[in-house]
Amino acid sequence: MPVYEYKALNRKGKGLHGLITADGPAAARLKLSQEMIFPTMVREVEGGEGRSGLKATLSFLPSLRSIKSVEVTMALRQLATLLSSGLQLVESLNGVIEQTEQGRLKRVLIQIKEKVVEGMSLSDAMEKHPSAFNTIFVNMVRAGETGGALDVILLRLADFSEKRMKLKKKIEAALAYPLFLLLLSSMILIFLLSFVMPKVVGIFQGMKLALPWSTLLLIHTTNFMKSYWWLVATGSVAIAVLFSLWTRTGSGRLVWDRLRLSAPLVGRLHHKAVIARFTRTLSTLLKSGVILVEALEIARLSMGNRIMDNAVKEAGKLVSEGEEFGILLKRSKRFPPLVVQLVTAGEKGGELDSMLAKAAEVYEEDVETTITSLTSLLEPVVILFMGGMVGFIVMAVLLPIFDMTTSIK
Repeated sequence: MPVYEYKALNRKGKGLHGLITADGPAAARLKLSQEMIFPTMVREVEGGEGRSGLKATLSFLPSLRSIKSVEVTMALRQLATLLSSGLQLVESLNGVIEQTEQGRLKRVLIQIKEKVVEGMSLSDAMEKHPSAFNTIFVNMVRAGETGGALDVILLRLADFSEKRMKLKKKIEAALAYPLFLLLLSSMILIFLLSFVMPKVVGIFQGMKLALPWSTLLLIHTTNFMKSYWWLVATGSVAIAVLFSLWTRTGSGRLVWDRLRLSAPLVGRLHHKAVIARFTRTLSTLLKSGVILVEALEIARLSMGNRIMDNAVKEAGKLVSEGEEFGILLKRSKRFPPLVVQLVTAGEKGGELDSMLAKAAEVYEEDVETTITSLTSLLEPVVILFMGGMVGFIVMAVLLPIFDMTTSIK
């Protein structure tokens, strides 16, 4: 349903403004007049539902339609606080809407409130906005509604989201400096080959000297970059696009995910990160009252690896038939012994959610430690690589000059 921004006057002539959902401008005016609010201006908000043309097409792009996780987490925590204070759901949603400054999220919350007023459950209303609330959020809220503990579930969901964001920020912070070094080194190398070296190489091309192989390689590389830089740029973009399309296919995604698990150094890191996400999500779902079979089906979507996803999917089918989850994880050979032992102990003691939370903490810390170690190794590798490239270029330029000075003497 489209969202409309309005300016209006109340019965006392006081100016008002806000947002409202309706099927059209006339319906929006009628809805306002029924509340004794007299609109002076009603216009559809850019970014609302029901758009057409280029804007509707662009809205399907994830980068344009997604809402930041931190904004959603803050809204969930505010909603939980208002509900726990004794307010009704609609009143709590109104309070969150008033405190929300981000326009796109505010429109989503208004649409959710309208659906709740019409009689729809909060989880069903949230499900209609996957750009803000993913499957994990929706199912946890649904479990909270069923168990009558919606405020508790929302707080737990906010904590869960914050933990994931903290881990993501730590990884991004650890990788920021090495990536900056790599980018800077690449820019310097491109500048040398594209602008500096053509002038230097032109000196040697006019001389009848037996040039060393390093100088000849530099000359050919410089000439190629000068003449076919557009081909290199186009080819790089084409390879990136084709790779992205290939990884979206079923077979391509399986091959890529298998490579990510088996790659040296980063393979183990990726495996640990997948396990950390899975155990943390599954633990949170179980604590929220979602049964194991449904929780497995939801949690596997957070793993980000089709190979591990399929292993959990098969385990979920057998769990529904009565087999023990820990035994199935061991049989899959995709989960380390620590996770298997914790899950087995949790099943026997009736504390599976707590044991999964412990496994998540272990592997989240392991991921942070591994990332720190790899980045500490990556920095000198990048510096050595750049130093080697610059050294090669300098030697390729100086060697012919040494030969010329020697022949002159």
